[in-house]
Amino acid sequence: PYSRASQHEGQYITGMRYIMKHASAMRDKGGRYVFLIKAATSEVWWPEDADHIAFIRGRIGFELPAWFIPKDEKQVPTGAFFAGAIAVFDKTWKGPAISYIGRDELEACGEAFLAQVRQQAEKLVREMAA
Repeated sequence: PYSRASQHEGQYITGMRYIMKHASAMRDKGGRYVFLIKAATSEVWWPEDADHIAFIRGRIGFELPAWFIPKDEKQVPTGAFFAGAIAVFDKTWKGPAISYIGRDELEACGEAFLAQVRQQAEKLVREMAA
């Protein structure tokens, strides 16, 4: 998403400015979206209108997909870790506009969620086999 903005059939499919703009528009229609983003508050795409931003204490590595081929030297990955944030677009959000979460706490929450997903997937497979 941090790549140069590009379109497919007249719709932007990359570029953070357009992704955040689309999320905001869909939020206004009742959509709920959560993004893990770089904490780059000076960027033009920074989601000022997000309902909640949780800044992550501790740096996060953003891995490139296996299919990514750098266009030039400027796009070659550095392996750098960045300050991160979680942006929530949800007009029913009742919590604070801004909060902080530690990286370890975030990873623990993610692991707990994945364990629940795996448990439900295994249950579904058993039910389908019966």
